[in-house]
Amino acid sequence: VQKLDSMAILYPNIITPKWSIGTSHEGRNLWVVKISDNPNQNENEPQAFFDGLIHAREPQSMATIMYFMYYLLENYGTDPEVTYLVNNREIYFLPVNNPDGYEYNKQTDPNGGGDWRKNRRNNSGSYGVDLNRNFGYMWGYDNVGSSSTPSSETYRGPSAFSEPEAFYFRDFVNSKNIKTHINYHSYNNSVIYPW
Repeated sequence: VQKLDSMAILYPNIITPKWSIGTSHEGRNLWVVKISDNPNQNENEPQAFFDGLIHAREPQSMATIMYFMYYLLENYGTDPEVTYLVNNREIYFLPVNNPDGYEYNKQTDPNGGGDWRKNRRNNSGSYGVDLNRNFGYMWGYDNVGSSSTPSSETYRGPSAFSEPEAFYFRDFVNSKNIKTHINYHSYNNSVIYPW
């Protein structure tokens, strides 16, 4: 959060101040920023969206997004490719999509290495929903790739978009005209993008 605030202070002409698209189960904000040459205006430019840390044990996905943001901010006006992208795109970033799980890992493993994956929904005997399995498209299809068992690492939740982190994410995307979306995962070193 401090890094996002610092970016807005250092580069106010190309990044918005952070704003919340909603809150998590435990009331933590889901912070988003936009990088563009006129960041506080809506322009008729292609939109891109980057998000990370949907799984709490993947802080490197957040770091990757933050480093990319710094790369754009620090090289704007000197690197032709960066300058072109910032001038001709509206680029949105949600570095932490699972703040509760991230904070839980920080509390249980303050020196790093926390292995909690899901959010912190109380399932009456277990905790958490795998937010990456809570989206609506083919939710719960044939029990392949997700689980209906609350204690499972891949528990998809009681219904599609049951989790605030997922439905605020959906509502944000639906309010935009995003042309591509990149979702970083670091546990298995993958980058998930639209087909």
